[in-house]
Amino acid sequence: MSDDSSVFTAHDIPDLINTLPTLFGFTPEDSVVAIATFGRRNRLGFRMRMDMPALEHVGTAAGQIVAHLAHQGAEGAIVVAVTDKTDVAAQLVPQIERRLGTIRPVVGVWADGKRYWTTFDDCDAAGHPYETSEHHLAVVQAIAGGQEILPNRAALAAKLEPESGPRRIWLNHAADTVAGQVVAALNTHPDLTDLEIGMRDLAPTLDAVLVRRSLTDDATLRLAVWATVVPVRDALWALITPDHARDMVGLWSHAARCAPSWASPPSLCLAGFASWLSGNGALALIAVERALAIDPHYPLAGLLQRMLEVGVPPSSWRFIGEGQRTSA
Repeated sequence: MSDDSSVFTAHDIPDLINTLPTLFGFTPEDSVVAIATFGRRNRLGFRMRMDMPALEHVGTAAGQIVAHLAHQGAEGAIVVAVTDKTDVAAQLVPQIERRLGTIRPVVGVWADGKRYWTTFDDCDAAGHPYETSEHHLAVVQAIAGGQEILPNRAALAAKLEPESGPRRIWLNHAADTVAGQVVAALNTHPDLTDLEIGMRDLAPTLDAVLVRRSLTDDATLRLAVWATVVPVRDALWALITPDHARDMVGLWSHAARCAPSWASPPSLCLAGFASWLSGNGALALIAVERALAIDPHYPLAGLLQRMLEVGVPPSSWRFIGEGQRTSA
């Protein structure tokens, strides 16, 4: 899921289909996409991607998508299914449109990679031919603007794959050493709070982050291990702002890849939060799912999962008091 106020002018349905990778950072496959629109020019806002459901679950999927659009206050809706399961898509897309209520249907389309069909009354039953291209103008402009576009969701998930092989073994040993140092620091200063000790120890690392210097493995692991201490994690969480969210995605994704399994849920959650705040709901969901796979009861992961499930827009975060970020 994502939330953006960008304006895009699609001249036809193939234009719209070719633009989907720029909306999610990867090319959706076997997916249904819903995009909230606003105003007469159909300004794009919240967007979500869902795996294509089985035919018997079309009604449930349609209800979930409409509920998300309504929660976002959508004025209009663009619905696009890209799948080989055109029989399912032909049931799903029209059903979503029928359930929109006061939300205006803008475009409803399903496509199989070669032909597309729409909910328009004059749509040819045989569909319409189209082509997709990695060099489409929308994609070229997005890449020129600094956006990374990956071939599929699996490639996006790989950005959070933990390090493996001999490096994994070395990082695990190094993390044990850092953990011992953190415990010693906590036991050496009984007059200070855990937060004070942690932030003092992390000061050089955070200084390096602010000037965008590359972190050593020791500094990265120090961040990941200290993030397992809840007051320190919350202070690090508070440093993730809309202005710095994209940089923080890279920082905490790297920390999550380097951290051993026992220390990775906090880093995964912070990477997920930064992803959500920067509009990359797909990566946010992957990060949260990985955190919950390691620790199904990690509270912050559960909180982020609920935010993603109900479609809380990143733009709303500015209205949430900083004091709300406690002990999740």
